[in-house]
Amino acid sequence: MSKSLKKAKDAQKDYRWIKKLVTKAYDISTGEAEKGKKRQVVANLFVGDWTKCLGTEGQESQIKFRGGEGYVPSDSIGEERILEIYFIDVGQGDSILIQTADDKRILIDGGRDKSAYSFIRWKYNLKKYHKDFDAVIMTHGDTDHTGGLFPLLNDDHVLVKAIYHNGIAKRTKKPVLGKEEKVKGKEMLVELYSDIEDLEPKAGELTRTYKKWVEAVSQARDRALQSNIDFKCIRADQNTEPLVLDKKKPLKISFLNPINLDSKNSPKLMKFGRPSETINGNSVAVLLEYGKARILLCGDMNEKAEKQFLEHCKQETPIAHVFKANHHGSQDFTTEFLRIIQPWVTVVSSGDQPDYGHPRANPLGSLGRYAPNVIERPLLFSTEIGATFKGVDFKSEDVGIQLYEKTNYGLINVRTNGEWLAAGRVYNRRRGKGRYAKSLWDWERYAFNLKNAKPLTDTLTRAA
Repeated sequence: MSKSLKKAKDAQKDYRWIKKLVTKAYDISTGEAEKGKKRQVVANLFVGDWTKCLGTEGQESQIKFRGGEGYVPSDSIGEERILEIYFIDVGQGDSILIQTADDKRILIDGGRDKSAYSFIRWKYNLKKYHKDFDAVIMTHGDTDHTGGLFPLLNDDHVLVKAIYHNGIAKRTKKPVLGKEEKVKGKEMLVELYSDIEDLEPKAGELTRTYKKWVEAVSQARDRALQSNIDFKCIRADQNTEPLVLDKKKPLKISFLNPINLDSKNSPKLMKFGRPSETINGNSVAVLLEYGKARILLCGDMNEKAEKQFLEHCKQETPIAHVFKANHHGSQDFTTEFLRIIQPWVTVVSSGDQPDYGHPRANPLGSLGRYAPNVIERPLLFSTEIGATFKGVDFKSEDVGIQLYEKTNYGLINVRTNGEWLAAGRVYNRRRGKGRYAKSLWDWERYAFNLKNAKPLTDTLTRAA
Protein backbone atom coordinates (compact mmCIF):
# COMPACT_ATOMS: atom_id res chain seq x y z
CA MET A 1 0.00 0.00 0.00
CA SER A 2 1.41 3.41 -0.96
CA LYS A 3 1.92 6.06 1.73
CA SER A 4 -0.64 8.35 0.09
CA LEU A 5 -3.26 5.59 0.07
CA LYS A 6 -2.56 4.77 3.74
CA LYS A 7 -3.00 8.46 4.57
CA ALA A 8 -6.32 8.50 2.70
CA LYS A 9 -7.52 5.36 4.51
CA ASP A 10 -6.61 6.90 7.88
CA ALA A 11 -8.63 10.00 6.98
CA GLN A 12 -11.62 7.81 6.14
CA LYS A 13 -11.85 6.34 9.64
CA ASP A 14 -14.33 9.10 10.50
CA TYR A 15 -16.35 8.60 7.31
CA ARG A 16 -19.90 7.33 7.26
CA TRP A 17 -21.97 6.30 4.26
CA ILE A 18 -25.52 7.12 3.22
CA LYS A 19 -27.56 3.93 3.71
CA LYS A 20 -30.96 5.05 2.39
CA LEU A 21 -31.69 5.31 -1.31
CA VAL A 22 -31.92 9.11 -1.18
CA THR A 23 -31.45 11.26 1.92
CA LYS A 24 -32.19 14.99 2.17
CA ALA A 25 -29.60 17.15 3.91
CA TYR A 26 -30.79 20.40 5.51
CA ASP A 27 -28.91 23.61 6.25
CA ILE A 28 -30.02 23.76 9.90
CA SER A 29 -31.08 21.17 12.47
CA THR A 30 -34.66 20.41 13.50
CA GLY A 31 -33.92 22.10 16.81
CA GLU A 32 -32.97 25.35 15.10
CA ALA A 33 -36.04 25.10 12.84
CA GLU A 34 -38.27 24.80 15.91
CA LYS A 35 -36.97 28.22 17.00
CA GLY A 36 -38.59 29.77 13.94
CA LYS A 37 -35.80 29.55 11.39
CA LYS A 38 -36.73 28.38 7.89
CA ARG A 39 -35.16 25.07 6.91
CA GLN A 40 -33.71 24.58 3.40
CA VAL A 41 -32.68 21.39 1.63
CA VAL A 42 -29.04 21.74 0.58
CA ALA A 43 -28.44 18.30 -1.00
CA ASN A 44 -30.08 15.06 -2.00
CA LEU A 45 -27.57 12.33 -1.17
CA PHE A 46 -27.61 8.96 -2.95
CA VAL A 47 -27.03 5.63 -1.22
CA GLY A 48 -23.31 5.00 -0.78
CA ASP A 49 -22.30 8.68 -0.82
CA TRP A 50 -19.59 9.44 1.71
CA THR A 51 -20.08 11.76 4.64
CA LYS A 52 -17.99 12.85 7.59
CA CYS A 53 -19.85 13.12 10.89
CA LEU A 54 -19.22 16.45 12.61
CA GLY A 55 -21.51 15.92 15.57
CA THR A 56 -25.02 14.93 16.67
CA GLU A 57 -28.02 16.92 17.81
CA GLY A 58 -31.00 14.91 19.00
CA GLN A 59 -31.83 12.36 16.32
CA GLU A 60 -29.84 14.18 13.64
CA SER A 61 -26.19 14.26 12.64
CA GLN A 62 -24.32 17.20 11.26
CA ILE A 63 -22.30 15.94 8.31
CA LYS A 64 -19.84 17.12 5.74
CA PHE A 65 -20.38 15.79 2.20
CA ARG A 66 -18.97 16.53 -1.21
CA GLY A 67 -19.82 20.15 -1.87
CA GLY A 68 -21.20 21.20 1.49
CA GLU A 69 -22.44 20.50 4.99
CA GLY A 70 -25.87 19.80 6.44
CA TYR A 71 -28.06 17.86 8.86
CA VAL A 72 -29.51 14.40 8.17
CA PRO A 73 -31.36 11.83 10.29
CA SER A 74 -28.75 9.81 12.17
CA ASP A 75 -30.33 6.55 11.05
CA SER A 76 -29.68 7.47 7.39
CA ILE A 77 -25.91 7.05 7.73
CA GLY A 78 -23.89 3.98 8.68
CA GLU A 79 -20.46 2.40 8.66
CA GLU A 80 -21.10 -0.04 5.77
CA ARG A 81 -19.55 0.97 2.48
CA ILE A 82 -20.95 -0.52 -0.72
CA LEU A 83 -19.81 -1.25 -4.27
CA GLU A 84 -20.09 1.82 -6.52
CA ILE A 85 -20.10 1.70 -10.33
CA TYR A 86 -20.06 4.88 -12.40
CA PHE A 87 -20.93 4.80 -16.10
CA ILE A 88 -19.28 8.08 -17.04
CA ASP A 89 -20.75 10.29 -19.78
CA VAL A 90 -17.93 10.53 -22.32
CA GLY A 91 -20.11 11.22 -25.36
CA GLN A 92 -19.51 8.64 -28.07
CA GLY A 93 -17.40 6.16 -26.12
CA ASP A 94 -17.13 4.08 -22.96
CA SER A 95 -15.68 4.65 -19.52
CA ILE A 96 -16.65 2.81 -16.33
CA LEU A 97 -15.24 3.49 -12.87
CA ILE A 98 -15.55 0.81 -10.17
CA GLN A 99 -15.03 1.78 -6.52
CA THR A 100 -15.04 -1.07 -4.00
CA ALA A 101 -16.11 -1.12 -0.37
CA ASP A 102 -12.47 -1.55 0.68
CA ASP A 103 -11.41 1.56 -1.27
CA LYS A 104 -10.03 -0.24 -4.31
CA ARG A 105 -10.45 1.25 -7.79
CA ILE A 106 -10.71 -0.15 -11.31
CA LEU A 107 -11.19 1.81 -14.52
CA ILE A 108 -12.55 0.16 -17.66
CA ASP A 109 -11.83 2.31 -20.73
CA GLY A 110 -11.45 6.08 -20.71
CA GLY A 111 -13.57 7.53 -23.52
CA ARG A 112 -12.26 9.65 -26.39
CA ASP A 113 -11.15 12.81 -24.59
CA LYS A 114 -10.52 14.03 -21.05
CA SER A 115 -14.15 13.78 -19.87
CA ALA A 116 -13.61 10.61 -17.81
CA TYR A 117 -10.22 11.77 -16.57
CA SER A 118 -11.74 15.10 -15.50
CA PHE A 119 -14.47 13.28 -13.54
CA ILE A 120 -11.92 11.02 -11.83
CA ARG A 121 -9.63 13.95 -11.12
CA TRP A 122 -12.55 15.80 -9.50
CA LYS A 123 -13.90 12.79 -7.61
CA TYR A 124 -10.57 11.91 -6.00
CA ASN A 125 -9.14 15.44 -5.92
CA LEU A 126 -6.05 14.28 -7.80
CA LYS A 127 -4.73 17.81 -7.78
CA LYS A 128 -4.06 17.31 -4.06
CA TYR A 129 -4.09 13.54 -3.37
CA HIS A 130 -2.58 10.40 -4.86
CA LYS A 131 -4.72 7.36 -5.70
CA ASP A 132 -3.92 3.73 -6.48
CA PHE A 133 -5.83 1.82 -9.15
CA ASP A 134 -5.74 -1.96 -8.78
CA ALA A 135 -6.45 -2.32 -12.48
CA VAL A 136 -7.03 -0.41 -15.69
CA ILE A 137 -8.79 -2.46 -18.37
CA MET A 138 -8.64 -1.40 -22.01
CA THR A 139 -11.38 -3.43 -23.67
CA HIS A 140 -9.93 -2.69 -27.13
CA GLY A 141 -7.88 -0.06 -28.88
CA ASP A 142 -10.47 2.20 -30.53
CA THR A 143 -9.93 5.87 -29.76
CA ASP A 144 -13.35 6.31 -28.15
CA HIS A 145 -12.27 3.83 -25.47
CA THR A 146 -8.56 4.62 -25.11
CA GLY A 147 -8.11 8.38 -25.56
CA GLY A 148 -9.07 9.25 -22.00
CA LEU A 149 -6.78 6.58 -20.54
CA PHE A 150 -3.65 8.41 -21.65
CA PRO A 151 -3.94 11.45 -19.30
CA LEU A 152 -4.79 9.15 -16.38
CA LEU A 153 -1.83 6.83 -17.00
CA ASN A 154 0.44 9.86 -17.39
CA ASP A 155 -0.75 11.51 -14.16
CA ASP A 156 1.94 11.49 -11.46
CA HIS A 157 -0.79 11.34 -8.81
CA VAL A 158 -2.02 7.96 -10.08
CA LEU A 159 -0.41 4.57 -9.41
CA VAL A 160 -1.68 1.63 -11.47
CA LYS A 161 -0.94 -1.93 -10.35
CA ALA A 162 -2.18 -3.87 -13.38
CA ILE A 163 -3.28 -3.25 -16.94
CA TYR A 164 -5.43 -5.70 -18.90
CA HIS A 165 -5.93 -5.61 -22.69
CA ASN A 166 -6.94 -7.88 -25.59
CA GLY A 167 -3.43 -8.32 -27.01
CA ILE A 168 -4.16 -6.71 -30.39
CA ALA A 169 -1.98 -3.88 -31.69
CA LYS A 170 -2.87 -1.99 -34.87
CA ARG A 171 -0.17 -1.18 -37.41
CA THR A 172 0.04 1.36 -40.20
CA LYS A 173 0.91 -1.26 -42.83
CA LYS A 174 -0.56 -4.64 -43.75
CA PRO A 175 -1.15 -6.96 -42.08
CA VAL A 176 -2.77 -4.25 -39.99
CA LEU A 177 -3.42 -6.50 -36.98
CA GLY A 178 -0.20 -8.52 -37.23
CA LYS A 179 0.44 -11.97 -38.57
CA GLU A 180 -2.50 -14.18 -39.45
CA GLU A 181 -2.96 -17.93 -39.88
CA LYS A 182 -5.73 -20.02 -41.35
CA VAL A 183 -6.76 -22.76 -38.93
CA LYS A 184 -9.43 -25.25 -40.04
CA GLY A 185 -10.52 -22.80 -42.71
CA LYS A 186 -10.80 -19.83 -40.34
CA GLU A 187 -8.57 -16.74 -40.36
CA MET A 188 -7.01 -16.05 -36.96
CA LEU A 189 -4.71 -13.46 -35.42
CA VAL A 190 -1.53 -14.98 -34.05
CA GLU A 191 0.74 -11.97 -33.41
CA LEU A 192 -0.53 -10.85 -30.02
CA TYR A 193 1.31 -9.02 -27.27
CA SER A 194 1.10 -9.47 -23.51
CA ASP A 195 3.60 -7.30 -21.65
CA ILE A 196 3.98 -3.76 -22.99
CA GLU A 197 7.69 -4.53 -23.41
CA ASP A 198 6.67 -6.78 -26.31
CA LEU A 199 5.41 -3.72 -28.18
CA GLU A 200 8.09 -1.17 -27.33
CA PRO A 201 10.53 -2.38 -30.05
CA LYS A 202 7.68 -2.27 -32.60
CA ALA A 203 6.41 1.19 -31.70
CA GLY A 204 7.51 2.61 -35.06
CA GLU A 205 5.12 0.24 -36.86
CA LEU A 206 2.06 1.18 -34.82
CA THR A 207 -0.72 3.67 -35.43
CA ARG A 208 -0.68 6.94 -33.53
CA THR A 209 -3.21 5.72 -30.95
CA TYR A 210 -1.22 2.57 -30.17
CA LYS A 211 2.05 4.52 -29.98
CA LYS A 212 0.45 6.73 -27.34
CA TRP A 213 -0.81 3.60 -25.59
CA VAL A 214 2.71 2.16 -25.39
CA GLU A 215 4.08 5.45 -24.07
CA ALA A 216 1.35 5.84 -21.45
CA VAL A 217 1.58 2.25 -20.17
CA SER A 218 5.37 2.56 -20.03
CA GLN A 219 5.00 5.72 -17.94
CA ALA A 220 2.57 3.97 -15.59
CA ARG A 221 4.90 0.96 -15.29
CA ASP A 222 7.93 3.11 -14.46
CA ARG A 223 5.98 5.10 -11.86
CA ALA A 224 4.73 1.89 -10.22
CA LEU A 225 8.20 0.35 -10.09
CA GLN A 226 9.61 3.52 -8.52
CA SER A 227 6.98 3.12 -5.80
CA ASN A 228 7.89 -0.57 -5.29
CA ILE A 229 4.59 -1.75 -6.79
CA ASP A 230 4.65 -5.07 -8.63
CA PHE A 231 3.27 -3.81 -11.97
CA LYS A 232 1.64 -6.26 -14.39
CA CYS A 233 0.55 -5.88 -18.01
CA ILE A 234 -1.69 -8.80 -18.96
CA ARG A 235 -3.29 -10.02 -22.17
CA ALA A 236 -6.75 -11.14 -21.11
CA ASP A 237 -8.96 -13.91 -22.49
CA GLN A 238 -11.48 -16.43 -21.12
CA ASN A 239 -8.65 -18.37 -19.43
CA THR A 240 -7.25 -15.39 -17.51
CA GLU A 241 -7.27 -15.82 -13.74
CA PRO A 242 -10.10 -13.81 -12.16
CA LEU A 243 -9.22 -10.67 -10.27
CA VAL A 244 -10.52 -10.82 -6.68
CA LEU A 245 -10.60 -7.67 -4.55
CA ASP A 246 -11.62 -7.07 -0.93
CA LYS A 247 -11.46 -9.72 1.78
CA LYS A 248 -14.54 -9.07 3.90
CA LYS A 249 -16.96 -9.21 0.94
CA PRO A 250 -15.01 -10.18 -2.20
CA LEU A 251 -15.58 -8.61 -5.59
CA LYS A 252 -14.76 -11.20 -8.24
CA ILE A 253 -13.98 -10.01 -11.77
CA SER A 254 -13.96 -12.83 -14.33
CA PHE A 255 -12.73 -12.43 -17.90
CA LEU A 256 -15.12 -13.90 -20.49
CA ASN A 257 -13.82 -12.49 -23.79
CA PRO A 258 -11.89 -12.49 -26.11
CA ILE A 259 -12.01 -16.23 -26.78
CA ASN A 260 -8.54 -17.72 -27.12
CA LEU A 261 -8.90 -20.59 -29.59
CA ASP A 262 -5.53 -22.16 -28.77
CA SER A 263 -3.23 -22.35 -25.75
CA LYS A 264 -1.84 -19.83 -23.30
CA ASN A 265 1.59 -19.95 -24.96
CA SER A 266 0.20 -19.91 -28.48
CA PRO A 267 -2.89 -17.67 -28.36
CA LYS A 268 -5.11 -17.24 -31.39
CA LEU A 269 -8.04 -14.86 -31.77
CA MET A 270 -10.76 -15.06 -34.40
CA LYS A 271 -10.66 -12.62 -37.28
CA PHE A 272 -14.23 -11.32 -37.64
CA GLY A 273 -13.82 -9.44 -40.92
CA ARG A 274 -12.46 -5.92 -41.32
CA PRO A 275 -9.84 -4.75 -38.78
CA SER A 276 -12.44 -2.62 -36.98
CA GLU A 277 -14.83 -5.60 -36.67
CA THR A 278 -12.02 -7.83 -35.40
CA ILE A 279 -10.84 -5.31 -32.82
CA ASN A 280 -14.40 -4.73 -31.58
CA GLY A 281 -15.34 -8.40 -31.54
CA ASN A 282 -12.29 -9.25 -29.46
CA SER A 283 -13.11 -6.69 -26.78
CA VAL A 284 -12.24 -7.68 -23.24
CA ALA A 285 -15.49 -8.64 -21.49
CA VAL A 286 -15.74 -8.97 -17.71
CA LEU A 287 -18.34 -10.25 -15.27
CA LEU A 288 -18.44 -8.63 -11.84
CA GLU A 289 -19.85 -10.75 -8.99
CA TYR A 290 -20.51 -9.16 -5.61
CA GLY A 291 -22.73 -11.09 -3.25
CA LYS A 292 -25.83 -11.85 -5.32
CA ALA A 293 -25.13 -8.99 -7.77
CA ARG A 294 -23.80 -9.72 -11.27
CA ILE A 295 -22.70 -6.99 -13.70
CA LEU A 296 -21.63 -7.72 -17.32
CA LEU A 297 -19.39 -5.30 -19.25
CA CYS A 298 -18.42 -6.31 -22.80
CA GLY A 299 -16.92 -3.30 -24.58
CA ASP A 300 -17.82 -3.29 -28.28
CA MET A 301 -18.54 -6.97 -28.86
CA ASN A 302 -20.50 -7.44 -32.12
CA GLU A 303 -22.82 -10.05 -33.63
CA LYS A 304 -20.05 -12.40 -34.81
CA ALA A 305 -18.30 -12.21 -31.45
CA GLU A 306 -21.54 -12.81 -29.56
CA LYS A 307 -22.20 -15.96 -31.60
CA GLN A 308 -18.69 -17.24 -30.85
CA PHE A 309 -19.16 -16.36 -27.19
CA LEU A 310 -22.37 -18.40 -27.06
CA GLU A 311 -20.52 -21.43 -28.44
CA HIS A 312 -17.98 -21.26 -25.59
CA CYS A 313 -20.16 -19.78 -22.83
CA LYS A 314 -20.08 -21.67 -19.54
CA GLN A 315 -22.02 -19.09 -17.56
CA GLU A 316 -25.34 -19.77 -15.92
CA THR A 317 -28.47 -18.23 -17.42
CA PRO A 318 -29.35 -15.47 -16.75
CA ILE A 319 -25.84 -14.03 -16.68
CA ALA A 320 -26.30 -10.54 -15.25
CA HIS A 321 -28.56 -8.09 -13.43
CA VAL A 322 -26.73 -5.11 -14.96
CA PHE A 323 -25.50 -5.02 -18.55
CA LYS A 324 -23.55 -2.32 -20.36
CA ALA A 325 -25.00 -2.54 -23.88
CA ASN A 326 -22.43 -3.69 -26.44
CA HIS A 327 -21.02 -1.15 -28.89
CA HIS A 328 -23.07 1.84 -27.69
CA GLY A 329 -26.39 0.27 -28.67
CA SER A 330 -25.36 -0.71 -32.20
CA GLN A 331 -27.68 -2.84 -34.35
CA ASP A 332 -24.80 -5.35 -34.71
CA PHE A 333 -26.07 -7.75 -32.01
CA THR A 334 -27.89 -11.06 -31.51
CA THR A 335 -31.12 -11.65 -29.62
CA GLU A 336 -29.69 -15.00 -28.46
CA PHE A 337 -27.02 -13.11 -26.53
CA LEU A 338 -29.63 -10.94 -24.79
CA ARG A 339 -31.74 -14.01 -24.06
CA ILE A 340 -29.01 -15.58 -21.93
CA ILE A 341 -28.10 -12.31 -20.20
CA GLN A 342 -31.66 -11.26 -19.27
CA PRO A 343 -30.60 -7.93 -17.75
CA TRP A 344 -32.70 -6.06 -15.21
CA VAL A 345 -30.78 -2.84 -15.79
CA THR A 346 -29.06 -1.86 -19.05
CA VAL A 347 -26.81 1.15 -19.59
CA VAL A 348 -26.13 2.51 -23.08
CA SER A 349 -23.04 4.71 -23.41
CA SER A 350 -23.26 6.81 -26.58
CA GLY A 351 -23.04 10.35 -27.94
CA ASP A 352 -23.41 12.60 -30.96
CA GLN A 353 -19.77 13.24 -31.84
CA PRO A 354 -18.99 11.50 -34.13
CA ASP A 355 -22.55 10.61 -35.05
CA TYR A 356 -22.89 6.88 -35.74
CA GLY A 357 -26.62 6.87 -35.07
CA HIS A 358 -26.21 5.11 -31.72
CA PRO A 359 -28.20 3.85 -29.97
CA ARG A 360 -30.32 2.16 -32.63
CA ALA A 361 -34.02 1.46 -32.16
CA ASN A 362 -33.96 -2.35 -32.49
CA PRO A 363 -31.46 -3.09 -29.69
CA LEU A 364 -33.27 -0.67 -27.38
CA GLY A 365 -36.57 -2.47 -27.96
CA SER A 366 -34.95 -5.88 -27.62
CA LEU A 367 -33.26 -5.03 -24.32
CA GLY A 368 -36.61 -4.55 -22.63
CA ARG A 369 -38.09 -7.62 -24.30
CA TYR A 370 -35.44 -10.02 -23.01
CA ALA A 371 -35.55 -8.95 -19.39
CA PRO A 372 -36.63 -11.88 -17.18
CA ASN A 373 -40.30 -12.23 -16.26
CA VAL A 374 -39.42 -11.81 -12.59
CA ILE A 375 -38.71 -8.10 -13.16
CA GLU A 376 -41.89 -6.23 -14.02
CA ARG A 377 -40.26 -2.97 -15.07
CA PRO A 378 -36.75 -3.40 -16.53
CA LEU A 379 -34.58 -0.28 -16.64
CA LEU A 380 -32.79 1.19 -19.64
CA PHE A 381 -30.43 4.10 -18.97
CA SER A 382 -28.57 6.10 -21.60
CA THR A 383 -25.71 8.49 -20.89
CA GLU A 384 -26.81 10.52 -23.91
CA ILE A 385 -30.42 10.78 -22.73
CA GLY A 386 -29.24 11.43 -19.18
CA ALA A 387 -27.34 14.52 -20.32
CA THR A 388 -29.31 17.77 -20.53
CA PHE A 389 -28.70 21.05 -22.31
CA LYS A 390 -29.91 24.62 -22.11
CA GLY A 391 -30.24 27.12 -24.91
CA VAL A 392 -27.67 29.91 -25.19
CA ASP A 393 -28.44 32.84 -27.49
CA PHE A 394 -25.53 34.19 -29.50
CA LYS A 395 -25.86 37.24 -31.75
CA SER A 396 -23.55 37.86 -34.68
CA GLU A 397 -24.16 40.77 -37.05
CA ASP A 398 -27.74 41.07 -35.77
CA VAL A 399 -28.46 37.45 -36.64
CA GLY A 400 -29.64 35.37 -33.72
CA ILE A 401 -28.02 31.91 -33.40
CA GLN A 402 -29.29 29.33 -30.94
CA LEU A 403 -26.47 27.39 -29.32
CA TYR A 404 -26.66 24.80 -26.55
CA GLU A 405 -24.64 24.30 -23.41
CA LYS A 406 -24.50 21.00 -21.51
CA THR A 407 -25.79 21.58 -17.99
CA ASN A 408 -25.82 18.00 -16.74
CA TYR A 409 -23.57 15.13 -17.75
CA GLY A 410 -25.33 11.80 -18.17
CA LEU A 411 -23.54 9.95 -15.39
CA ILE A 412 -25.34 6.71 -14.51
CA ASN A 413 -24.85 5.38 -10.96
CA VAL A 414 -25.17 1.72 -9.96
CA ARG A 415 -24.60 0.71 -6.34
CA THR A 416 -25.05 -2.53 -4.44
CA ASN A 417 -24.26 -4.24 -1.16
CA GLY A 418 -24.72 -7.65 -2.75
CA GLU A 419 -28.25 -8.06 -1.36
CA TRP A 420 -29.97 -5.16 -3.13
CA LEU A 421 -29.22 -3.18 -6.28
CA ALA A 422 -29.73 0.57 -6.76
CA ALA A 423 -29.48 2.61 -9.95
CA GLY A 424 -30.05 6.28 -10.62
CA ARG A 425 -29.16 9.55 -12.29
CA VAL A 426 -29.49 13.22 -11.35
CA TYR A 427 -31.73 15.76 -13.08
CA ASN A 428 -33.49 19.10 -12.54
CA ARG A 429 -30.71 21.31 -11.32
CA ARG A 430 -32.04 23.92 -8.93
CA ARG A 431 -30.18 26.63 -7.09
CA GLY A 432 -29.78 25.84 -3.41
CA LYS A 433 -30.13 28.59 -0.82
CA GLY A 434 -27.98 26.96 1.81
CA ARG A 435 -24.63 28.37 2.83
CA TYR A 436 -22.59 25.59 1.27
CA ALA A 437 -24.59 24.08 -1.58
CA LYS A 438 -24.24 25.85 -4.93
CA SER A 439 -26.83 23.69 -6.64
CA LEU A 440 -29.38 21.04 -5.84
CA TRP A 441 -30.19 17.97 -7.91
CA ASP A 442 -33.11 15.58 -7.85
CA TRP A 443 -32.60 11.85 -8.32
CA GLU A 444 -34.34 9.47 -10.66
CA ARG A 445 -33.72 6.35 -8.61
CA TYR A 446 -34.69 2.70 -8.43
CA ALA A 447 -33.82 -0.20 -6.14
CA PHE A 448 -34.47 -3.95 -6.22
CA ASN A 449 -34.09 -6.86 -3.86
CA LEU A 450 -31.63 -9.17 -5.62
CA LYS A 451 -33.23 -12.28 -4.17
CA ASN A 452 -36.73 -11.78 -5.53
CA ALA A 453 -36.54 -8.69 -7.83
CA LYS A 454 -39.10 -6.80 -5.72
CA PRO A 455 -38.79 -2.99 -5.91
CA LEU A 456 -37.62 -1.24 -2.74
CA THR A 457 -38.49 2.11 -1.20
CA ASP A 458 -36.06 4.87 -0.18
CA THR A 459 -35.50 3.00 3.09
CA LEU A 460 -34.37 0.04 0.94
CA THR A 461 -37.20 -2.05 2.29
CA ARG A 462 -40.10 -3.50 0.36
CA ALA A 463 -43.15 -1.27 0.04
CA ALA A 464 -46.14 -2.38 2.09
